[in-house]
Formats: sequence, structure tokens, C-alpha cells
Amino acid sequence: MAQCNHEEADTRIVVHIRHALERGAETVLVRTVDTDVVVILVGKLHDLLAYNQRAKVWVAFGMGRHFSIISINSICSTLGEARSRALPVFHAFTGCDCTSQFCGIGKKTAWRAWELNSQVTPALQNIATHPFQQLTVSSENFQKLERFTIIMYDRSSPLASVNDTRLMLFSKRNRDLDNIPPTQVYINNVLLTF
Repeated sequence: MAQCNHEEADTRIVVHIRHALERGAETVLVRTVDTDVVVILVGKLHDLLAYNQRAKVWVAFGMGRHFSIISINSICSTLGEARSRALPVFHAFTGCDCTSQFCGIGKKTAWRAWELNSQVTPALQNIATHPFQQLTVSSENFQKLERFTIIMYDRSSPLASVNDTRLMLFSKRNRDLDNIPPTQVYINNVLLTF
């Protein structure tokens, strides 16, 4: 197997799966208790299928009563290619091992916001495909993520700026500081941690 410089086991697993598929494996089973591994495999499955179109990737996930075997191929089929590729960035942006979640916003709320705002999918997918691109407050991808953040906190808001949304929610709707979106600076800092 070629030299690998991945420090994290979460991403190194993909390198091992690729190696197995290149050598003719058609079925791969990964054992993990880490949600991040499942999300990464969903995001990378379409790339892995380039090495073997018939490949089936399974994950033995969880422990005890919460143990299950998950078909990554089925998840990707249900989500579609664009959302599958975008899922790792969605997961990282909304909270994972290395980034905090938005205060008061869980994965279910974030998922519903994603369903309401499908325009964010190309931005998430673009960031997944080009992880080292520089995002600025005026870039299209940043603005789509900013709008996505607003929808997580207030589905009916017509605003495009989280700073304006913070002001409106705090002053006009008397929301607690814990229940308003973060600032543009915070979102930018989250994006820099990917």
C-alpha cells in the first residue's frame, strides 16, 4: 500500500477501503462507534465506486443494544450524489468532533433547515470538493452558509445577514442571547477549522 499521511483514523479508513477495492474487493465492512466515520464514508462513496462500481460498503456501528449494520450504499442512494458528497461539510458545520454545534441547534433542526434551503447543497458540496479554498464574507458559498444559519434559527426570516438577524431576533422578538444565531465572525471561524 502506498505511503499515507492521514493523521486521523477517520479519514485513513477511506485510504484502506480504496486499497481493498483496487485489489478486487467488492464488499467492505468497517467497524466503528464514531458517527464521523459513517458521515465520511457517505461523503466519499461515489469516489470509491470509481475503483469498483460493484463495491458495497457496510458499517458495523454502535455497541450493545445500539449496534446495527448500516449500508453506506443505501444511504447514498436515498440522499443522492450531491447531498451525499455535501454531508461531511454539513456535519462539520453543524457540530462534530472538531467543531461545536450552534447553541440550541441540534442535528434534527439543522437537517430540517437543509431540507428547506436546498440552495446550500452546492455550497456544501463545493467546500467538500475544494477544502482549501479561501472563503470570504462576500463569497457566494459563505453567503449561502450564512443564509442556512439564519434558517436554522428562524425559518421565516427574509434576511441575508446573520448580524441583522441577531439584532431582529433579540430586539423585536425578545429572544434570549442563547437563542439567536452566531455572528458572521463566528461562522467564518467555524469554516476555517475544516
